[in-house]
Amino acid sequence: AGYADLSPDELKNIDRTCAAAIPFGVTPYYASLFQSPDSGEDASVRAQVLFPGSYIDSCAGSRDGYAEDFMLEGDTSPQDLITRRYPGIVILKPYNSCPQICVYCQRNWEIKGPLEEGSMADDEQVASAINWIKEHEAITEVLITGGDPLVMSDSRLRSILTELAGIGHVERIRIGTRMPVTLPMRFTDSLCDMLASFRQPGRREIALMTHIQHPTEVTPDLCAAVEKLKSRGISVYNQLVFTFFISRRFEAARLRSLIRLCGVDPYYSFYPKGKLETADYRVPIARMLQEQKEESRLMPGLVRTDEPVYNVPGLGKNNLNAWQNRDLISIRANGARVYEFHPWEKKIADQRTYVGEDVPLLDYLSRLKKAGEDVSDYRSIWYYF
Repeated sequence: AGYADLSPDELKNIDRTCAAAIPFGVTPYYASLFQSPDSGEDASVRAQVLFPGSYIDSCAGSRDGYAEDFMLEGDTSPQDLITRRYPGIVILKPYNSCPQICVYCQRNWEIKGPLEEGSMADDEQVASAINWIKEHEAITEVLITGGDPLVMSDSRLRSILTELAGIGHVERIRIGTRMPVTLPMRFTDSLCDMLASFRQPGRREIALMTHIQHPTEVTPDLCAAVEKLKSRGISVYNQLVFTFFISRRFEAARLRSLIRLCGVDPYYSFYPKGKLETADYRVPIARMLQEQKEESRLMPGLVRTDEPVYNVPGLGKNNLNAWQNRDLISIRANGARVYEFHPWEKKIADQRTYVGEDVPLLDYLSRLKKAGEDVSDYRSIWYYF
């Protein structure tokens, strides 16, 4: 409360979150982005880190990891610390927490509390995972994530990068981190020099994947951190989660414009995961399609480079702009559309499909109206599916 003005309900929910043993944490820097709780202008910022009562009610007392693995990562993890959904790409998870916990995080089922003891994988686990990568020559790209790997010390990160850079078939190493947003001062000259030292033009690329969620987060500190990386030849990409709190007209378009001016390339816009506890964060697929066609499309091509995707549990990314990737198979009595999503490899391998239920359009429009929006501005949403 020393860094942000919190309402009584928010303070109560923080107490409930901690009492329910739900991982919770906000960096002082990020808390400084909070504005007046009555303004509504920082709704997206607050919604990312302050767990709503509906989430707490759904998750309290339930930390059965595998049962809560909504994206079925356990089914695509052939080795401890490794997830592999695509032939040439693997995820390596050497650190299992973050300095700040996002409410809608895909891995909330397995991450520990901020900086919690035991979050770091031991040397033997990391060595075994890297040896597994060495043994699979089809792998050309490694995404180091977690958790947030930049919580690790420079020396620890350097040792992991050194091992990966020594694998001949690894052409690209990506680092997944929110620290440009949550702790931009982490990007010291020494860290950026170390990361850049593993670049080898024509042989190996180093890239940073981040998650900037709202224009409020695009600060001079963030831009300075990105500039340190870009000036050393490290590309920076953004993965937006298209939640209700970034879904108003032109909010996402404004975000793309701002981050592009900072040197960040829009990469993906993710449909929010369909977990019960984060139902308040979801929007209809139709709204994502409407935003792409009617708002993003007005931006210059270099600004609207992100692809809208639905991350199918156990299967991987499903491009929402591609007609062959899904079918509308029914509409429920409440107006919820039901889609069958096809796996990315359906033309080359026998694979199951996934059926998912969407957010009813009328429910979404009612929420927008309650938030002060003129819903007539969204009237064409009914024509997108």
